[in-house]
Amino acid sequence: MNESLGPDIVGPSSFEKAANTIEPPSSKKRPIAIWLIAGVLACLSVIAWLTLRTVPTVSNAVAIENGKRLLTATRVLAVVAHPDDAEWYVGGTLRMLSNLGAEVHVVVATDGEAGSNRDGVDDLGALRREEQLAAAEINAYGHIYFLGLPDRGAAAARELRTDISAIWNRVKPNVVLTFDPEYPSLPYLHTDHQGVGRVTLDKWHAIKADRPPMYLWQTRRPNAAVDISTVIDTKIRALSMHKSQGLGQRADRHRPFARSAGQMFGFEFAEVYRVIR
Repeated sequence: MNESLGPDIVGPSSFEKAANTIEPPSSKKRPIAIWLIAGVLACLSVIAWLTLRTVPTVSNAVAIENGKRLLTATRVLAVVAHPDDAEWYVGGTLRMLSNLGAEVHVVVATDGEAGSNRDGVDDLGALRREEQLAAAEINAYGHIYFLGLPDRGAAAARELRTDISAIWNRVKPNVVLTFDPEYPSLPYLHTDHQGVGRVTLDKWHAIKADRPPMYLWQTRRPNAAVDISTVIDTKIRALSMHKSQGLGQRADRHRPFARSAGQMFGFEFAEVYRVIR
């Protein structure tokens, strides 16, 4: 009598056949998941590009007209974060306003002591004040206010809000210029730039009647353009006073930025803004 010692033994060939007919449960789903993720990322990239790129929000004619209205101002207040900000972002506009007889008041929140120190001086802040005064003389700013707040800490300083308010109330500007804290153009962002813009904009919002128009620069949603083609050389010369920041012999590197802004609105060189009223 044959005695069974255990279950029937299945040969190796049977296992191989079974393995070949059963697919891993995720083998078909994995490519689908990868394509879905890739699609979502592509959509997000397009949305980010559409949101963050610089795009005019009005026609050329409206933007040019808004720029012309800016040049009719007679008392101008520009609020910047560092020495060289005024010359870099709005030097052409301020020079044109000066040429037209406007009072130009520039508030400089910090001395820029945390900036580049190419000459290795002991007191960079003092040197940068001197450079700002030299640039102001070229660009004919009649009034400069140095607040002396900490570089890279101006936005958090309590004095920023009170000082801007006091100067504003004294000057009684009929136009105000500063950084755009809501739609800043990329890629360069700085906590002092957007912080100074935010505090200045808060002051504007606090005024309930007869608010002056605000022209916000470094914006990705421009709706105003000023043709600075006739003063571009003066702007560059004023910018070159900021030697400690490498802008002495290299101030001309700003020219392509002004040309790019001009091309958006049909000018050779321009400075652009988002105006709110």
